[in-house]
Amino acid sequence: MNRANQTERRFTAEDADRARKEGFARFSGWGLKSLPAEISELGNLDRLYLIHNELESLPAGIGHLINLTELDVRSNRLSSLPKEIGELRRLEELYLDDNRLQTLPAEIGKLSELRELDLDGNRLSHLPAELFRLRNLEQLDLRNNRLTEIPADICKLANLRRLYLSNNLITELPPELGQLTKLDKLELDGNQIRELPREMVQLLGRSISLSVSRNPLADPLPDLLTRGLDALAAYLRSLEDAVPHYEAKVLIVGEGAVGKSSLLASLRGEPFVLNRDTTHGLEIHPLVLPHPDLDLPMTVRAWDFGGQEVYRITHQFFFSRRALYILVWNARRGQEQGEVEGWLGRIRLRVGLDARAILVSTHCDERNPEIDFEQLKQVFPNMLAGQFSVDNQSGSGIAELRDQIAQEAAALPQMGRMLSPRWIAARDDILSRYQSEPQISWTDFVKACSHQHLNEEETTTLAELLHDLGHIIYYGDDEGLKDIVVLNPEWLTKAIAFVLEDPVTRASNGVLDHARLRLIWQEHARGVPYPARHHPYFLRLMEKFDISYRLDDNEKKSLIAQLVPHSRPVLPWIFKTPAPPSVRIVTLICKLQEPAPGLIAWMTVRHHNASVGKHWRNGVFLRHPTTAYASEALIELQQDGRLMLQVRAPSPDLFFNVLRDSMEHLLRRRWPGLQYEFLIPCPTPGCGGEFPLNGLLRRRERGKTVRDCLNCDVDHDISILLTGFTSSQAEIRAQLEALHDELGALSGGIERIEGGVKRVEVFAAQSADSLRRVLKVVSTEVIDCPRMFTLAPPPRNTEPLSPSGLVRQRRITFQLVYLTLWCEHPGEWHPWQPATYELKQEREWVARLTPYANFVLKTLRLVVPIVAAVSGVSLPKQQAEDLSKRIELMKVITERLPAEVERQERLEGTPKNELTKAEGQALRSLRALLFKYDENRIFGDLRRVQAPSGELLWVCPHHYHEYDPGLPQLPEPSQAMPPFAESRRALGARPNEVPAPTLRPAVPEVPESQTPTF
Repeated sequence: MNRANQTERRFTAEDADRARKEGFARFSGWGLKSLPAEISELGNLDRLYLIHNELESLPAGIGHLINLTELDVRSNRLSSLPKEIGELRRLEELYLDDNRLQTLPAEIGKLSELRELDLDGNRLSHLPAELFRLRNLEQLDLRNNRLTEIPADICKLANLRRLYLSNNLITELPPELGQLTKLDKLELDGNQIRELPREMVQLLGRSISLSVSRNPLADPLPDLLTRGLDALAAYLRSLEDAVPHYEAKVLIVGEGAVGKSSLLASLRGEPFVLNRDTTHGLEIHPLVLPHPDLDLPMTVRAWDFGGQEVYRITHQFFFSRRALYILVWNARRGQEQGEVEGWLGRIRLRVGLDARAILVSTHCDERNPEIDFEQLKQVFPNMLAGQFSVDNQSGSGIAELRDQIAQEAAALPQMGRMLSPRWIAARDDILSRYQSEPQISWTDFVKACSHQHLNEEETTTLAELLHDLGHIIYYGDDEGLKDIVVLNPEWLTKAIAFVLEDPVTRASNGVLDHARLRLIWQEHARGVPYPARHHPYFLRLMEKFDISYRLDDNEKKSLIAQLVPHSRPVLPWIFKTPAPPSVRIVTLICKLQEPAPGLIAWMTVRHHNASVGKHWRNGVFLRHPTTAYASEALIELQQDGRLMLQVRAPSPDLFFNVLRDSMEHLLRRRWPGLQYEFLIPCPTPGCGGEFPLNGLLRRRERGKTVRDCLNCDVDHDISILLTGFTSSQAEIRAQLEALHDELGALSGGIERIEGGVKRVEVFAAQSADSLRRVLKVVSTEVIDCPRMFTLAPPPRNTEPLSPSGLVRQRRITFQLVYLTLWCEHPGEWHPWQPATYELKQEREWVARLTPYANFVLKTLRLVVPIVAAVSGVSLPKQQAEDLSKRIELMKVITERLPAEVERQERLEGTPKNELTKAEGQALRSLRALLFKYDENRIFGDLRRVQAPSGELLWVCPHHYHEYDPGLPQLPEPSQAMPPFAESRRALGARPNEVPAPTLRPAVPEVPESQTPTF
């Protein structure tokens, strides 16, 4: 609301009479600058709403309202509270968001019945001790203040469930925070926190929702958090016997044959070797240096990268923000031939603005280096840590370089991090094998950890941490790779490089015949050949790295996207081709500040399920695998370095948003230092004008409807320009309601939904896009368990219970309710029967789920039409009825749950694309309930996967293999199997067989038929 346009209204006798009669007074948006004195006479008021006014203070008379249970003074100008606020002894909810409070009166501690206290958006720098007397407080919102610390007395708030501390200046957390045994939501985003106290493990052992983004967390906390709270808990638990650990990572990069390996040898004190062999892939060697400030040694693990261009795609996976970079160039060849700026640019793209690099010129006894260091410092500010001239043969300049490396390594954030000696010993034992054993089985990894007394949880966390740090390669969540641990990344990258260098594969435009792998990895490999039992792993790892994908179901060939032809093939259409009237076009231009090497190749691999075999070095043509959506896309890197995306379909938003999100996900994840801008081309024919996307969005938010093109001087409707971008801005609940209305308008209902009906195709695509948005919304709250479910009552008299039969019941006892989780595979959502739980005597639990259950219900009601539409007429009637019956049963149950509903007054600030507080709490209750009934978190063998566009999904075993196809079946030798597969065969399991779910909860007989298969 615009306060400048407010006109202050007067409080009349009629207002007073109405307030006495109704028990509440609502003066929201009245423009009040002071509270009318008559308010103090309304002693029977239960609720008082003063939202969006201009109050600078509350009168002492506020203390006369002794029956108030809720006081809402959000969005005013309060700088203080009167001490009389303490007289409101019955107050349960106090909302003071968006004011100017700098302090709180001590009397606030007298509000003994207070359950919710919201102080978001004030100017508080400290909290009074009396605040922590509020024993009944369940929610404390302190976001967007100026707090620098949280007192240890926080532990006295024994009933606290939700604590919001985001966007303050907090530097550390008190250990006493771990004593809040009922806490289920903790927000710490946007502070200055570096460490998390070990005592927080007491919180993590429960179903708490924790967010700590935008904090300068010390290593290894950021990596652990991305892995989940179990990994964080395992690490914090291990800190009981932790000691400082002094180790760093140095990456030596540069063009080929510039002397990188010789430089590393000189730094290690090894003799110079003339005509040293070229490095293929990468090699890792330890370098021990004295700490510049402490009397102790540091171990620097130096990674020597091969400089050939063919290795750069794989090497970027090992670039890390937690490392020092040494960029080597040959003084005899000069700065340009040494690609100094190119390498610095690649480091910044991959690591971000915090990267640190030392420039080292070699062969300097022969020629003085010529480099414009000052100009480089301007182009790469805060990145360059110095330049050094050395000669590897004579050793000149090496000592000075060693000293600088020690200084920079000591300043890295992970230096001195706390680690358990048991973890260090296990890690050192495992990594010491990498020369003789480039890979070991997961069983051997577990044995090494158990010798150092690491439990199962610690072992898994250590493996994931070592993977994130680049010491090993381990994918424990991949069906085909979870039984192998690669100890020597150089061993793997060399194997991949041999494929990229294979002349036959290159001559075949990137088509790799699997029959050649034995030649490439055994007969043609330099040095020791790779045993055949490793070949399926290598090929699967190439797929994990987005380097290749299998071309057919027979698994005889793969496509290496980096090696596809340079020339563009004949396409069904290009960007300027006119489209039929029934097809809508959405176009986006991504203006890249610098090239993003490998982006097109990675997009080609990631979306290979939409491939039509038309790909080239600078582009790919795609067709959505669901034919009902009739969506085609063209992605091409233009000659000016800009990336262009265009999607054509009756409703292109779904495919467009998937591809755009995928592009952004790759840009953010793999090139965090890359600056880019999204542009929308002017729709005027022949005009080359462009509109910045962010600018259009800002204008729309300010209420503007038109934007003129500076190139053709034509005014354009902003809503039309933003077609394809509106769904990400629209309120998700309103969008779901609109789709429900559209569904009702479709003549004939579900029976009329056929793949050839254009209107239904558009509806199906729009609904699928909305379902995808729903998952993104709920993922902001919960990612470590499934989120979609239905509820069903038990059958009566052994007969399936229909929704109409349930309605006829006089009451529902909720003594037994069945909860079934759903598979979230796009276009094919369905209940997964093995993930069904009997909820006995859980009326209170089920009631807590109501706000989120209603949100889920609105979502699932779109599922049946989508499944029918994308399946054409092939969806059996019984399956459609089963899906519909489950959803209608859920509707009947949720309507009869005695849930607490948020008051309408508090819904004024409902976020557009987030869950409400009530929905978020209900979703966390679902999480806690699942963890209670499924302690091993098996979820009926539903598994979490990441879609190509970045969102997390939970899918059933049938669909899991679309994300993880398992190990490929390679030709001769046909009997060659990895050791783990042999052990599994001895136990009677087939290689790559999906294990049967160990969870076998009771399954209701409603509906009668089995889970639909698609």
